[in-house]
Amino acid sequence: MPTTSKRITCDFYKCEVRSARPDLPDITVENIFRELVDLCESETSNAVREIQSVEYEVREISQTDFGFEGTALKYRKADLPHAAVPGGEEREIDLNDDEQLLEKEHFTFHADLGILILKRNIFAVSAMRFGKYLTRNGYTVSLNPIIEGANLKRLLADDVHIRVAKFKVARPTNPDLFTNLDHNFNNSLIQSLGSSNASSINLILRGDARSRDPESRYLDSNLKRAFLELNEKFDVKKAQLELEDDSGVGHPLDLITDRLFYDEVISIEGRYASLSQM
Repeated sequence: MPTTSKRITCDFYKCEVRSARPDLPDITVENIFRELVDLCESETSNAVREIQSVEYEVREISQTDFGFEGTALKYRKADLPHAAVPGGEEREIDLNDDEQLLEKEHFTFHADLGILILKRNIFAVSAMRFGKYLTRNGYTVSLNPIIEGANLKRLLADDVHIRVAKFKVARPTNPDLFTNLDHNFNNSLIQSLGSSNASSINLILRGDARSRDPESRYLDSNLKRAFLELNEKFDVKKAQLELEDDSGVGHPLDLITDRLFYDEVISIEGRYASLSQM
């Protein structure tokens, strides 16, 4: 089997579990992964879940010294690709009536940090869908992207201010879980999305660029924490900030593209990396 090189990219997420009802006891993400281990080891059940007409599954999950690791799968039965030799005739991929294509990605969960590392595969399970997959029995799991430390430190510095903020936010599918957020700005945003019945909202907040008075030139400093909460807990499609320090130097910051990730080129035999390599 030929050996090839492939670049693998992994994204980092902070895991959070929230209860939808006050009468439910507190649990951790570890509890949810232990339930998945039991499902995968069962001879009478499996870990397949349907989310918005698409089926997802966790396989090869096991407990490790640091937490858990496994593989997340997405089943594809619509818009199946064709196969062809370059320049040759194309053909349909023959599948049995009960078969679907699989898109796979590896994950590891580090219990001591509460961090999930998810291999990036745009065709497989997104972080938002994986959070919905883990959501069950009245508990909602959110996977919050981690911003690179240097960028986060710069944003929160006292001598750095926000001149412009641009956001595009999708309406949550269950807005009841987003009540009583830490910041009034985000509570008002939820109310606006709910009362307008809009599927998304675009926000552009600007200070007065012509003014030299900090109170007019910059947005309120309390919005820094609000924007971080917004980026962590909502389905944010765009989150771009224009920062400026006390010396007048500008710093662009994208809360989506500046998230923490790791990539490495590895050698693989065949088409896919082994579980041990991942």
